[in-house]
Amino acid sequence: MAPFFTFFVDKKETQYAAPFIRKLNKYYPSFVDSIYFEPVVLKGRYAGSNAKFFAFDYDEFIMFDLETVDLIEPLIALTMDSFTRMSRKDWLVVHKFLKTVFEDGVPDMDEITKLVPIPEPLPEKILLTKSIEPPKEQRKDYDFNYLVENNTCYCQIEKPYTDLPYTIVIRDFETKGFIPLFTDIYVCQSWGVTNLDHAFLQKLWLYLNMPGDLDLENRLKCEIELCQNGKPEPEVYRLDISGVKEQLSRKKKRHAEPIDHNKFVRL
Repeated sequence: MAPFFTFFVDKKETQYAAPFIRKLNKYYPSFVDSIYFEPVVLKGRYAGSNAKFFAFDYDEFIMFDLETVDLIEPLIALTMDSFTRMSRKDWLVVHKFLKTVFEDGVPDMDEITKLVPIPEPLPEKILLTKSIEPPKEQRKDYDFNYLVENNTCYCQIEKPYTDLPYTIVIRDFETKGFIPLFTDIYVCQSWGVTNLDHAFLQKLWLYLNMPGDLDLENRLKCEIELCQNGKPEPEVYRLDISGVKEQLSRKKKRHAEPIDHNKFVRL
């Protein structure tokens, strides 16, 4: 998932961060966190993460660690992968880049992109509907649809330039919610081959107002361990919702039909 920039925005004071978001978006896409920005919450969410925080303090643009967020309210953070080693010099390059961008200067993109590669653009539009009819033409963006029936949720994700959608079946939906779909889909080898897949799930997590941090790396690790210890494999189909329902209905019907022993011949 990382690296990515995250702005911390109080919904009551969005006008302060808006100009900085627009300026950075000319060079990098960014996330906006308007829920988890209180110091105590930030310390819990970012504990152990490979991140630095940035803010204007008395008109001076500064960089600081997690321990300081209760003294200085962060404007933005850059989170790197946990396995990426960042020296003090590397972080100063990031600080220089952000300071230049926010002060309307011309940043050295060659210098910053060596540390923070620019991700492939992700389509802005995410459709969230209860429609179960797939589009007739091949999609050029990601799409999410769902249907809940009898405490079972059918979550359909369509990926750009793929012929078949992914449909994840979540049983006991009232208890589990949408959380399983974010890891279950990875049982398909064709999912996760591009960073856009991970970025879409991150964006969907925020769009659905899911609690806490997605943290795909740890969630996937936990699910793999559970499966190794006997947890049933996820129900994921390369069909649309209507196709999955039809297939499950036929399967249920076969299991319910009594066996006609006259159809068998004793050898």
